[in-house]
Amino acid sequence: MSVSLFLDFDGTLVDLAPTPDTVVVDDGLGMLLGRLATAMPGRVAIVSGRSIAQLDGFLHRHLEQVAVAGSHGAERRTPAGGHVTPPRSEALEAACAELRAYADLEGLLFEAKSLGASLHFRQHPEREADAVAMAERVAQQFGLHANRGKMMVEVRLPGDKGEAVRSLLDDPAMQGSKPWFFGDDRTDEDGFAAAQGLGGAGVLVDDPRETQARYRLSGVAAMRDWLTALADKAGAA
Repeated sequence: MSVSLFLDFDGTLVDLAPTPDTVVVDDGLGMLLGRLATAMPGRVAIVSGRSIAQLDGFLHRHLEQVAVAGSHGAERRTPAGGHVTPPRSEALEAACAELRAYADLEGLLFEAKSLGASLHFRQHPEREADAVAMAERVAQQFGLHANRGKMMVEVRLPGDKGEAVRSLLDDPAMQGSKPWFFGDDRTDEDGFAAAQGLGGAGVLVDDPRETQARYRLSGVAAMRDWLTALADKAGAA
């Protein structure tokens, strides 16, 4: 049975950075994704909390043959099916406005996303509890979803990476394949669980911790080495 790859972006394919816009994406990553997409046509996907527009900005033309689920699966794009995304609701606009005002007041970094917004407190870790409480209150008030990541909390439209995996597996190129999901953060746990429930596996790309993933790679460098070896093997087959 064939395998489909589901790859988180931040902390999995690229190292984390002090702010979301300072992530460094080297040319080698785009070339590697291209090699994988050629060797595994239709069976390579990026599943990220970032919007598809953000991912396009980092990887440009290299995503043309790669399936993408952005905003934790709320928007999706496949080579065969095109781009599917819900509209921004009035509730989401109001929630983002409240979070921006709070971030300005507290000196936190506000990150606008296509279908949500994040508060980053990496530079002010002492404000974590207050920022999380604020995000959860706003999410409840406007009927949205709040989730925590590494030194950040996000408010967004409902959805999770597990749903993204299940949805992308309906694509004709992925049907019948085993999903392998690679990620580093708490928001990737739904992806791990979905992949394993569908006969595949989850792989934690991080230091050891309690997780639903079955396997582990030590970090981004190990992840890239593993993907390179896979591309080499698939290309030689």
